[in-house]
Amino acid sequence: MTQYQELVLKRAKQIAAEDWAKGVANIHLHRTNSMWYEPNPIKVKNRSVLDITYNDGRITRDDLEIVPSQYEGDELVREWEKTNSLEELV
Repeated sequence: MTQYQELVLKRAKQIAAEDWAKGVANIHLHRTNSMWYEPNPIKVKNRSVLDITYNDGRITRDDLEIVPSQYEGDELVREWEKTNSLEELV
């Protein structure tokens, strides 16, 4: 069974990273047009908007995705490993 230990460990990290990716990294309530990801920089905002950045780099504005996920697969696992480990889950 030890021959599969590395595969099991890799899959456990993938599952943990996929769950972590859904977590919120930050929340930003604003009415500025200066965000680097601004979909309509010319349009003047007359109301506040709520931007949520998730751990996988995805950004939503008022529940609409405006920046897609930035990390997938092994790259997502590497991002997860920067602040997490499997020991924390046990």
